[in-house]
Amino acid sequence: MRYATGLKVLVGFLAFGLLILVAGREWQQARELLAASLFIGLFLALALLRQRPRRRAMQAEARRLRLRYSSKDPFDLLDEPFALVRWSRRSYGRVDNVLWGPWRDLEVRIFDYTYQADSENQRTFSCVLAAIPGGWPTLVIRPETPLSTIADHVAFPDITFESESFNRAFDVRCEDRGFANAFVDARMMEWLLTIGHRWGFEVGGRWILGYRDQVQPWEIEGVLETLATFLDKIPRAVSSLYPEALPPRPDVLG
Repeated sequence: MRYATGLKVLVGFLAFGLLILVAGREWQQARELLAASLFIGLFLALALLRQRPRRRAMQAEARRLRLRYSSKDPFDLLDEPFALVRWSRRSYGRVDNVLWGPWRDLEVRIFDYTYQADSENQRTFSCVLAAIPGGWPTLVIRPETPLSTIADHVAFPDITFESESFNRAFDVRCEDRGFANAFVDARMMEWLLTIGHRWGFEVGGRWILGYRDQVQPWEIEGVLETLATFLDKIPRAVSSLYPEALPPRPDVLG
């Protein structure tokens, strides 16, 4: 547990300070080291204590939804090929509070993703993955922000649509322009505009990803509902034109 890790760090710093004191270093130096050790240890302990209520609530929500839960990342989710991780990976990023298992007719994974937005601020997303067999081109639909206009690791062209209001609200990138045009039809654009700048979506590998700013644990089911609606909005023409990926189903992961 990270709480136990914080305590171990604190004990380690204290032991080191005591060793210096026993070795005959000046008391002033040992006192400064002990003070620094206490400050660092208490900072870590307080940070971890702040996370404990959310972890308990997320664990309770997992039980209610009949999903499994881990406070850590058992799947190496940061290694998944998503633009969300790539364009924020240049700063420290971590995954916490992972829920997974079958939900309705989907195989899902829900998690908190936190990264360092700048020198003073962190940003945390609530993310949900739904499994697909794979085969569709990589597609990124994310809110239009200053970050999305900066050259990043999404090495696909920015695609524009006839709707100017949609182009202003969302940045869409895809390795296959025909797939993007089929996927983001008028019905999909209308629905995306109704949920505003809060959500981003990606198709990548064997997953569809949805994410938004972090929600409370009791709102996790709403995050799942939104991704399910996104899946329902995918035009039927996409499956006809790109039949490699079938509709999501719980037995995908075997």
